[in-house]
Amino acid sequence: MTGFKLCVMMLFHPIVVGEYIKKRRGDDSFQKTGLILVAALLALALGVSIFSIYFTHYPLAAVSVRKANLVLEIGKLFVPVLTWILASYAMTTILDGATRIGEAMLYNTLALMPYVAFTVPAVLLSRLMDGGQAGLYGILTGGLLMWVILLMIVGLKEMNEYSIPKTLLVVLLTVFTMAVIWATIVLLFTISSQFVTMIREVYFEIVYRI
Repeated sequence: MTGFKLCVMMLFHPIVVGEYIKKRRGDDSFQKTGLILVAALLALALGVSIFSIYFTHYPLAAVSVRKANLVLEIGKLFVPVLTWILASYAMTTILDGATRIGEAMLYNTLALMPYVAFTVPAVLLSRLMDGGQAGLYGILTGGLLMWVILLMIVGLKEMNEYSIPKTLLVVLLTVFTMAVIWATIVLLFTISSQFVTMIREVYFEIVYRI
């Protein structure tokens, strides 16, 4: 199955995709193909994100183009996805999961296909809509987000052969782990920023006194 077929299959038969990835476990050629596919999908998702920021009809845009911080907006897309992959893989290694990190990366990247495939048509459609239809546009974009999340949860269940109750447990633990990771990063950033500020003040104090 080619990378393109995997992408299309993810939209309609995500369970089949999970089974295929597990079936090709240990296949070096497939692993190389998987790495290329992950890079290509992340690049496409990045391009789609930028396109959405700059071309969504302004009455419907969540962020003003003039005020948009491109790095921040891109981070809103990639940070949750990458954190989910790391946190979910950590939880599955503890809770008898069967997925390898490369497989988790591939499946969860493929789960971005609804966003990659349908965001551009949604943005183009927004050009035909006005502010009064913001609710409808919000439903469309929110639906794509929910589709991606659902695919990730389905992948967590099928790739690790979990029952539904265990899947829900792992999802909750994963979300908690993600929150801990983000809180830790924010804490470290705050501490390092304060430390740098303190060093700078001490330096200027010494220079002033000299």
